[in-house]
Amino acid sequence: MQLGIFAKTFARPSVEETLEAVAGAGLPAAQFNLSVLGLPTLPHAVPAEAIAATREAAARTGVGLAAISGAFNTAHPDPAVRKAGVARFPVLCEAASALDIPLITLSSGTRDPDDMWRYHPDNSSSAAWSDSRDSLAALAAIASEHGLKLAVEPEHTNVLATAALARRMLDEVGSPALGVVFDAANLIDPDQSTPDGTLSVITDAARLLGPDIVLGHAKELTSRRRPVPAGDGILPWDAIVDALDRAGFTGTLVIHGLSEADVGRAVRTLQGVLRDKHRT
Repeated sequence: MQLGIFAKTFARPSVEETLEAVAGAGLPAAQFNLSVLGLPTLPHAVPAEAIAATREAAARTGVGLAAISGAFNTAHPDPAVRKAGVARFPVLCEAASALDIPLITLSSGTRDPDDMWRYHPDNSSSAAWSDSRDSLAALAAIASEHGLKLAVEPEHTNVLATAALARRMLDEVGSPALGVVFDAANLIDPDQSTPDGTLSVITDAARLLGPDIVLGHAKELTSRRRPVPAGDGILPWDAIVDALDRAGFTGTLVIHGLSEADVGRAVRTLQGVLRDKHRT
């Protein structure tokens, strides 16, 4: 297991400076986002010079690109929005392949038309489920054609609100190209959590999702979901790493949801956890 970070945590004028900042933080990997290149997550095209600059920056800094963000609202109430996202997805897959990025992250979507991470009461409807499943199945087919893996993220405000729902979705889609992101912060409601309850959610989720966990996210959780570094909230990081280890996860644990000023503290905390468990 290795540590990484959202590349866009570092606001820099060029991709080279962005990846230099990642390396300077002592991190060997990053989850990339095309916003670093001044592009939308799902662009109509990615200039060849942008691909070349990114490859050169990654090679020079030694930062591995573990994943790339590809999230759009896969359960949007407007079918045209969903279809547009699916239609542009091959462009992202081509960019990922050109950058040797093996994994694309996704959202399971929401019925909220304005914010794909916002809860909507219709998220639990059969129609929302079907729309999310159809989108994910289409994306998995495209990714498979490009030799890529997908990672959809269970999130309590989205259609896949729990690990159990994520397990059901994986089974229904039935594609080896579709896996999951494990982000403990997104599986827990801090206003209703207790230490024992939090631990139970984490261990049960890792057991249920097991070998389908293809990426870890390390975002801290507080009562008001304030952006703070790992170690300054309520999450038991020792238990999270243990649960991922028992699930057989050996990939990248990606830090995010914090300011650049707090990156050093998060890195020290998580490196300490991994070091204590002889995983660095």
